[in-house]
Amino acid sequence: MARAKNRGYQQSFSPSYTIRRWRLGIYIRLSKEDLKKGKDDSNSVKNQRDLLNDFYRRNIDEFESITEYVDDGHTGTDANREDFQRLLADVMSGKINCVIVKDLSRFARNYSDAGSLIDNLFVQMGVRFISLAENVDSYKNPDSVSNIIVPITNVMNDNYCYQTSKKIRQVFDYKRRNGQYIGAFAPYGYVKHPKDKHRLIVDP
Repeated sequence: MARAKNRGYQQSFSPSYTIRRWRLGIYIRLSKEDLKKGKDDSNSVKNQRDLLNDFYRRNIDEFESITEYVDDGHTGTDANREDFQRLLADVMSGKINCVIVKDLSRFARNYSDAGSLIDNLFVQMGVRFISLAENVDSYKNPDSVSNIIVPITNVMNDNYCYQTSKKIRQVFDYKRRNGQYIGAFAPYGYVKHPKDKHRLIVDP
C-alpha cells in the first residue's frame, strides 16, 4: 500500500509525463532576414510547416491535438512576438503540453530566453520540448535538454544576432563617412535622388 501511494504522489507532480497522447503546439518563425533570402529558403514558413507536420503524421499516435503558432517577419530576440506569447499562454493554461520547432534558432536567438524557457518553465511544468535539427526531445531523451549542444547552439544564435547587428552598424558608419545618406526618409526640403537612394537633392 505504501508503494502505491508513493507512485501516486510522484505522478501528481509530473502529469504531462504520464500522458502518452500529447497536445502538440508547432511553432514557426520567419525573420525579416529570412524573407530577403526568398521563399524557397529552408527556413520559409512553408518548409518549416512541412517538416513539423511530417513529424506529427509519422508520430500521430502520440498526439491528441495539434495547434499552429506562426510569427512571420519577427526577429528571434523579440520576446513579445504575438504567436510566441500566445503559445506561452497556452502552455501556462494547459491547452498544449508539447512544443516542437524546426531548430532552436526558430524558438529564440537569445540564450537566456531559450535556456530559461526550456530548462526551467517547460521542464518544471512537464511540457515536452522537441527541436528537430538538434535531436532534442525532453520526453524520449531527457538528457538531450542538458546536452552540451543545447547551450552551445543557443550561445551561437545569440552571438549571431550580435555579429549581424555589429556588421550592419559598420556598413552604416562606412556610408556616412563617404557622404551617403542612410535615412529611411529625406529631411524636409530634400528628396532622394531617383537613381541613388543614398544621395539627397533639393526638392524642386
